[in-house]
Amino acid sequence: MPVYFDKIKKRWRFIFRRRIDSKRYQLTKLLPQGWSRHQAEAHDRSECARLYAEATGLSTPRLPLAGAVQLYLDHRVPELRNGTKAAQDLAHLVDEIEATDLADVAALATRYEQQHRDRLAPATIRNRLAYLRAAVRYAYRKHEYGDRDYSDRMILPSPNNQRQIYAQLPELNRLWKALKEPEARALFKMVFYMGLRWRAELLPRKPEDVLRNGADTWLLIGHTKNGAPTMKPVHPAVIGCLKYLPFKHSDTWFYRQWETAVAAIGRPELRPHDLRHSLASEIRARGGTLEDVQGALHQVSRQSAERYAHLYPTRLQGVILGIGGKNIAHQKRRPAARR
Repeated sequence: MPVYFDKIKKRWRFIFRRRIDSKRYQLTKLLPQGWSRHQAEAHDRSECARLYAEATGLSTPRLPLAGAVQLYLDHRVPELRNGTKAAQDLAHLVDEIEATDLADVAALATRYEQQHRDRLAPATIRNRLAYLRAAVRYAYRKHEYGDRDYSDRMILPSPNNQRQIYAQLPELNRLWKALKEPEARALFKMVFYMGLRWRAELLPRKPEDVLRNGADTWLLIGHTKNGAPTMKPVHPAVIGCLKYLPFKHSDTWFYRQWETAVAAIGRPELRPHDLRHSLASEIRARGGTLEDVQGALHQVSRQSAERYAHLYPTRLQGVILGIGGKNIAHQKRRPAARR
C-alpha cells in the first residue's frame, strides 16, 4: 500500500518499501494537510521514481528535514537557556517537518505562514519558524547535514509588536468568573497581578519557589526570558492561588479553558499574553511611569515597556478635555460683549 489515509493524523501518508540490489529501503512520511487522494497518488508516483533512482545511484539522495531537526534537538537544544521553549515550538511543526525534505524548508515556511496567519499572531509564527531555521542552519554548520544551508531562503513574518489589545478590571473580573476551572482561574489571575509570562515563568513553578518573609510573600522565578534571576512579590489578590502549585495541566489544556472564557465574555480576540498589556495599562492609568511598567514586567528596555503601556481611552479623553480647561471656564463666566 504505497499511500493511505492516516485516520489519526487526518492526512495522507506516503510509504516506500523496496528491496533493491539485496538492500531493503523503507521510508514513511505524512503528506501536507488538505491534500486529496489524487495529489497523494501523484506524489507517490513521482516520489517512488525519485527514491528508486537514488537507491540505484542514478541521482543524489534528498535528505529529510526531520533529520536536521533531530540533530538540533539532540545536540543543541540541551545547551540552550530556553531549550524547553525551542522544543515546544518545534513540536507544533512536527507534521509539517515530517512531510518535508530539507531542500523544501523555505516552501514549508511560506505555506505555514499562509495557513495560520488568521489563527496565530505573527510573532508566534515567526518564533516557531525561527527555531526551524536555527535547526537547519545548525545541522548544516555543525554536522554537515545537507550540501548547503537551505535556511537562507526562508521568509519569516514580521512580528506585530504594536498589539493594542488589553482588558480593564471590570472585564477581567468577568473573565475570572468565566474561567470555570479553579486551576485555570488561578494561573491567569497570577499572570495579570504579577505580570508573568504564563508558559515560561508560571507553569514551571513549584511550592518551593514560594518565599515568605513576615507578611510579605515572594515567588522565585529563576531566570527570566531576559536571562536575569528574579523574585516577584505576590499580590494579595492571588495569595490563595499559590495552593495550586505545581500546576497539573498542560499548556494546551489551559489555552482551551482560556478560549472558552474569552468567548463567553465577548472578547475572543484576547490572548493570555494580553494580560501583561492589561497590567501595563493599569499601571499607567493609575499614574505609574514607564519605569514602573518596565520593572513590573521585567523588560530590558524602555522601548519594550512602551509597547505594553497603552493609555486607557477614558484616561486619554480626560487628559485631552482638560487642556485649556481654566480658560474655557473663564470664558463661560465672562459676560457677553455688548453690541
